[in-house]
Amino acid sequence: MNINEQYEVYRNKTGDELMETLIRLTAEQKRNGEMSESKMEEIYRMLAPMLSEHQKARMREIIDRLNTPN
Repeated sequence: MNINEQYEVYRNKTGDELMETLIRLTAEQKRNGEMSESKMEEIYRMLAPMLSEHQKARMREIIDRLNTPN
């Protein structure tokens, strides 16, 4: 699926729906060994310099939620 197709899939979803999708996809990636807490931290460190303080805080909040056992 290309970026335009992904945009169309997610563009009308609410924030809660997007979070549910992100949690589900992250759980799948963790089970498959494709994602880990350290990988999420690496992504955060890579993106943080390009984000506003608000965006960094929101990303931190999301990562913490994704790393919390369900």
